Amino acid sequence: MKDSWKDYEVTLEVNLDRLTTERAQMINSFWTGAEDRESEEDGDIIRTVIRLAGLEVICEMLEDGGADFSSKSNTYPARRSTVTLHNKEGWGGEIEGDDFGWCGIRVIAADVQAPGYEDVALAEVSN
Repeated sequence: MKDSWKDYEVTLEVNLDRLTTERAQMINSFWTGAEDRESEEDGDIIRTVIRLAGLEVICEMLEDGGADFSSKSNTYPARRSTVTLHNKEGWGGEIEGDDFGWCGIRVIAADVQAPGYEDVALAEVSN
């Protein structure tokens, strides 16, 4: 999943035996705007929920100051991001001994850089 506005990128692995259409419908309908999200994905509820998971992960990473890891490097950041997603309201929680949790999604890589000092500009506004 890649953000179209910035260069945020998150790689998710999905267990499609776990993330069924019924489960995806439950996850999506947990929040307002479910029909709009599903419409954005032409009615594909699985894609809708995967995209929603990517958004949740990106937002969480930005709150933490960003993240940069790949599946070939340290697995701790991926596991931490996955656990955070699973434990957020509406995602169903974890399943002991299973990296995919109730929702069937786990994070395996990310490149989400928070803006730095050079990325923002100061502008004077007159009243």
